[in-house]
Amino acid sequence: MMLLTSKYTTSMSASLYNPSASVFWPLDCKESGYAFGWCNNNQNVGCIVVAGVIQLHTVDSKLPEGLPKLLEHTQQHTEIADLGELQLIGKCTFYSGQRKGLVAPELEMGQAIKYSIVFYHRHEAQTLRFYLMDTFGLDIDAFNVTSSSTVRPVSGRKSSGISQDIVNQLNVASIINAAILETLSSMSNATPSSTNLGQTTKSITARTSDLLETAISKSQSFISMPIQVICNIHISAKYRLKDVSLSVQQMDVRADQSAALLRQMAALQPRREGVRIESYSMKYTSFFNTVWLILNDVTIGYAFGNFLCENHEVLSGMLKDAVENFLISWPQRALCWLDSWPAGLKLNTELSRFYSGTFVDFVDIWGGVLRHTIFPQLPKIIYIFGLISSFGVLIGGMGGMTMSIALFYDMFVVLTLHIYVCYTIAVLAYERALWGLGSLWRLFRGKRFNVLRNRTDSWEYDIDQLLFGTILFTLLAFLFPTVLAYYALFALLRLATILIQASLEIQLAFMNHFPLFALVLKLKDPWRLPGGLYFDFVRVLVHVNEHEAAGAGTDEQFITTLIPIVENQPITLGRIFFQYTRLWTKLASHYDPFRLFKSLLLGRFLVPIPRFDQRDEIDT
Repeated sequence: MMLLTSKYTTSMSASLYNPSASVFWPLDCKESGYAFGWCNNNQNVGCIVVAGVIQLHTVDSKLPEGLPKLLEHTQQHTEIADLGELQLIGKCTFYSGQRKGLVAPELEMGQAIKYSIVFYHRHEAQTLRFYLMDTFGLDIDAFNVTSSSTVRPVSGRKSSGISQDIVNQLNVASIINAAILETLSSMSNATPSSTNLGQTTKSITARTSDLLETAISKSQSFISMPIQVICNIHISAKYRLKDVSLSVQQMDVRADQSAALLRQMAALQPRREGVRIESYSMKYTSFFNTVWLILNDVTIGYAFGNFLCENHEVLSGMLKDAVENFLISWPQRALCWLDSWPAGLKLNTELSRFYSGTFVDFVDIWGGVLRHTIFPQLPKIIYIFGLISSFGVLIGGMGGMTMSIALFYDMFVVLTLHIYVCYTIAVLAYERALWGLGSLWRLFRGKRFNVLRNRTDSWEYDIDQLLFGTILFTLLAFLFPTVLAYYALFALLRLATILIQASLEIQLAFMNHFPLFALVLKLKDPWRLPGGLYFDFVRVLVHVNEHEAAGAGTDEQFITTLIPIVENQPITLGRIFFQYTRLWTKLASHYDPFRLFKSLLLGRFLVPIPRFDQRDEIDT
């Protein structure tokens, strides 16, 4: 990379410059004039960020006295108040001649110093493109993006000699350049009447927008706030209503999404002062990702709801047959099979008959409850589910495919309630039998468990204690296979129901939080989702004098050299789906086959992964 030497110019704060400096120059700036921007010192390395150039035809050929005051006035802009002092860098000149191609500028700064040009892309603010020094936890979920949220880089982090302050200056350069040029244009062309008319129009537009926003906010709050209050009613000291019903939780999620959309609507009004492009782009992506998800949810839910309403009789008949065959008749046949010495396994007759008779009667009772209460109303229930899926969006947005999934989840929990109760009884009996066998085995070996020291110690028992313990151990040892057989049956049924519930909950989580808009942006405009910085090189023409040309061994006034340009590294799919990676890790840990098998052997109660854990992983 070629080092250039600046020429003289008028006096300025030359103390900010080092004998060698990097000048970040906007790639689209190709006019001669007065350059302005920031002067930075990073570990004794001078870094100058040029925000823009005031062209020579805009001002006098000599340095005007009003420009420093104009820069000082622009410095009061809240968006750049913490980015350093905005200064007049010096005069720049482009010697392009008849050459075509990219030409490096020649700068006249405060003193003769060597500098190197580094190009960067000065994107317009409306494109929502920006630089980011390091990949950030992309949050396209509406729950975590509030009006005060910003992109928070690691403090003091530097990458390739670029600090985060310089990256922030690169991001706001187009805004500063547009503000200064607009101010110059208004000073030379605007009339008092046109200025007043423009201010009046902006004021009316702002007031209309605020009134509309207030009306929408109040109407939505009238619906969503009561729903959130109902969803968070405590039914016990530990659980709320939304913790026991997935439908209620989905109502709470949709109410949260609606509230978040209203907050972001205020932030996405014509961009206000003090809002960085990084933060605004993140809110913009989050807002439209949530809008897309809700619209897709409503569209799919409307079609699915119509399908349910048009076929509710047929679907109710199919559901009745499935429940009768798989949830009522099959467990009863399995219990009768266990009671008839299956595969030559001779279980204890009396205990097996007690288990089989108790569980068969309970399943038959629950089947009678379903036949007399739920089955006759099943066509109406499915029809109501279809109406909620199709038109529930009109009532606070509480419809869509997600609500259908949640409703069928709750129905599945009700239809499998008898399996849950039988499993609870079986696991308690198995756990007590396992605990009793462990205690009697220690007694049989002349040991006991020391609770204070949490260890097993030797102990001398009386002959009566040993005899009684041996008799009990023998009884439990012979009865344990029967307890184990019935426990294994209902443990497998419980595991099957948990896996079905987990699949429905994962599907619901994807429909509520899938980064659809972020994926579209990655395909359409990767600059909107930056994942870091890297340097590329472009061929540039550099103007040289006769002495420099002779030293380079050429008679040309221009030589070609490579100059670095700051580019954005597109964000990876892993960073877009980082929330789901964490969720998948948590699910894989919870439903690990070895962990489940160990839990089955030790008689631990099998439970699905808590819904708030899933939601926390997605919202983080």
